[in-house]
Amino acid sequence: MKIQTGERTKGAIKEPEQGCDADVIRLALKEAKELAHSLEGTATTHLMVKAGELQIELRREAGAVVTIPEAATAGVSRSSPAPGLAAGVVPVVSPLVGVFYRAGSPGAKPLVQVGDTVERGQKVGIIEAMKLMNDVTSDSRGVVAEILVEDATPVAYEQRLMLIDTTASSKS
Repeated sequence: MKIQTGERTKGAIKEPEQGCDADVIRLALKEAKELAHSLEGTATTHLMVKAGELQIELRREAGAVVTIPEAATAGVSRSSPAPGLAAGVVPVVSPLVGVFYRAGSPGAKPLVQVGDTVERGQKVGIIEAMKLMNDVTSDSRGVVAEILVEDATPVAYEQRLMLIDTTASSKS
């Protein structure tokens, strides 16, 4: 990502031009960074904001956006019934775009495995997004019927990660 002020540069911040207040530029750059973070996970690759003489341009490389085939996310929603699934089977879906991990740390035992009983609100995985670890929790009580995503795999927003059978009994 590059941030530009005034004339075009290669990712560098140019000295304020005469008549431009350095504090205004610092504030604008801070807001631009916050805006850039809020755009993570979206398809937006270019944004330009102009305010008077000040111009800020944000540009992400095309490879920074994770794309998942449409079939993997078609019709999936946290609040709607899961189409194409047996009665009583509900998906756990990704709450955001990122990388899905089954364990709390590298080399650790997975948080859940097929056949494990999970409670509503139980942590079943982790999504790493922008160097932050975000918990993935189950919306339902039941038994893990299937894990659909391999460990350390990029995932899309609301992509199915695993299936929970709310009518089954635990293996133990």
